[in-house]
Amino acid sequence: MNIIEMNDVCRSFGNDKETMFAVNHLNLAVPQGSVYGLLGANGAGKTTSIRMLISHLKPDSGEIRVLGENPAAFSEKTRKQIAYISENMQVPYWMSIEDAVGFCKPLYPNWDDGLLQKLLNLFNLKMSKRYEESSKGQRRAICIILAMCQNPDVLIMDEPASGLDTLSRRHFLSEILNIACNENKTVLFSSHILGDIERTVDRVAILLQGQRILEGELDSLKESVKRISLRGETIGELPQQLFQTLRIVQEKDAVQWIVTDYTEEKMNRLYQLLPENISAETEGFNLEELFLVVNNDREIGDIKEFCDDNSPLISNS
Repeated sequence: MNIIEMNDVCRSFGNDKETMFAVNHLNLAVPQGSVYGLLGANGAGKTTSIRMLISHLKPDSGEIRVLGENPAAFSEKTRKQIAYISENMQVPYWMSIEDAVGFCKPLYPNWDDGLLQKLLNLFNLKMSKRYEESSKGQRRAICIILAMCQNPDVLIMDEPASGLDTLSRRHFLSEILNIACNENKTVLFSSHILGDIERTVDRVAILLQGQRILEGELDSLKESVKRISLRGETIGELPQQLFQTLRIVQEKDAVQWIVTDYTEEKMNRLYQLLPENISAETEGFNLEELFLVVNNDREIGDIKEFCDDNSPLISNS
């Protein structure tokens, strides 16, 4: 069962003369019980997508469902099942944590006082701590506490760990994993800290220019997305006859094929078809390397081609 769905969603900004697509025919499906990571460089469409999920923005076209409802018409019951943390979220400066809890707690029937005390201890905070007297990291921790203690069915976060120190981030991610142990809870979050994503999520989508380029279970993506390096005379389009190709990277003495559906069977078939004077090597990627490949980073090599139809929206289900 998918808790979050985006089907062919578009959202643009600008006027008739100059329209910029922040989200361009985006499709996402977040299963119940998953911890889902949304990745992309600045301007890739992450924040716009998240803001549409929580009804802060409306799509130009396409369909969005969260807990089965259109965000623009959320029922009061559904709103109380969803918690949201934005990168720039703040609490009124004059409030103490006790004031903020007193304001929020009556609004959420599943409020968890036990988790509140646990998080206060983890972040070394006291109920009397005033927001205006708090450091940047403490302010971020306060917002996280107020969201997580709502005990929501869906937790949506945009750069939630921004401003947290290393120890606080570790505590926060540990609590996310605790939430993930409950198969009825679903978490979606974006982050520029790829190590946090890699340690926490079970499924990931990488966006580029508002489109989904790679998506799937993280372990499966690491198995199926490979770099095949071929050295020797030209071999034409042979790898593309066997694999789905994300990119072709031209180096001085080799051609690298970034493929998204690698299997040992297909690789053995390629070995059989290659001339004897051509050598082939395969290499996998960690999450950071996958991110760099999608974003056409020059450290990966000189990009020669961007697949056949310039729209390799690859999903690994």
